Amino acid sequence: MNGELDAAGCTELVMKLRQGDNSAYQMMMDQWEKRVFNYALRYANDHHFAMEVVQQTFIQAFEKIDQLKDPAKLKSWIYRIASNNCSSEGRKISRRKYTEVNEQALSKVDSSNPARTYERKELKVLVLETLQEIPAEQRQVIIMKEYENLKFREIADILGESENTIKSRMYYGLNAMRKILNNKNLTKEIYYE
Repeated sequence: MNGELDAAGCTELVMKLRQGDNSAYQMMMDQWEKRVFNYALRYANDHHFAMEVVQQTFIQAFEKIDQLKDPAKLKSWIYRIASNNCSSEGRKISRRKYTEVNEQALSKVDSSNPARTYERKELKVLVLETLQEIPAEQRQVIIMKEYENLKFREIADILGESENTIKSRMYYGLNAMRKILNNKNLTKEIYYE
């Protein structure tokens, strides 16, 4: 499937899912599986956790497709399910240090400057670790906005909050991350790269 589905494409996909079209489930997976995985991976910094969230999200989406009131909002609905699964799974596991580095989620190797490539990977790991130190509701907003490139309006719809609440969570989350990095004396390296 090429490109992201628009509202009409989402509506058509939901109709096919509701009619029991087996290929529609695969189309839904092809469209959002990687994005849900990356969202969950950034949320918890744990590969197993992310895989579990993906599995739960798409099983629930398939089983509850008849409950989706506005088929044009399929994308937001899937993110809402993923977000809820991240929150519930996050309560089940203890916070762990980032032990696995997803090489694809970091950066590609720059053979012309291996030292710089290493520094950037370390910096990205540090940012992911710092995300784990802020409240989950702020972490969700930062990941959706900065990594998933969603608009504040879309995030508000996904999380069932006002746009102003989402903007506040973003502001407070970024400030909290800045304070954590200040305590580690690392902000200059990040902001003045």
